[in-house]
Amino acid sequence: MATLAPERGQRWDDIVRQVGREYQALPATERTWISLALVRIATLQVELDGLFCGASGEGLCADCAGACCAKGHNHATLTTLLMFLDRDVAPPAADFTRTCPWLGEQGCVLAADRRPYNCITFVCDKIEQRLTAAELHRFYQLDRELRACYQAFADRYPGAGMTGLLLRAARLEGRSFFDCRAEITSQESI
Repeated sequence: MATLAPERGQRWDDIVRQVGREYQALPATERTWISLALVRIATLQVELDGLFCGASGEGLCADCAGACCAKGHNHATLTTLLMFLDRDVAPPAADFTRTCPWLGEQGCVLAADRRPYNCITFVCDKIEQRLTAAELHRFYQLDRELRACYQAFADRYPGAGMTGLLLRAARLEGRSFFDCRAEITSQESI
């Protein structure tokens, strides 16, 4: 993986710059749709994180040193990046020499409301066993709602999807991340 790190890092930086330029060029109505959709995503992700933390998830993850994060270099999506750009905040630097570019010494460097879908919705068996039946039901209900929000981005923009942004960018072959699908209008809500 270390031999691919410089290439992945450069590709990531190029993608961040391209998405930033394209995002700024979007019509105000489109940026408003994105902002409103991201507020809903953030709300759902914070509630999911609350369930995770209530089940001692942070401590359990620290004990296993983030073994679940070993494939995180492909988890960040267009939606993840927009969580930063929409707030006019640069995303944290990605370190592709690590098992996950956003896994720091103390765990994930991304706040819960800005983590990739896979990262915020995954719970291992140890964490799941600590959730009550009602909490588990709520967790998976929130997961379904959150997946629908991410899918709304994927339906709207060719650069969005559940696959990571590095993979998605390669599939776009230089096309815009934001070419709105013809059947979508900016008045649609999430």
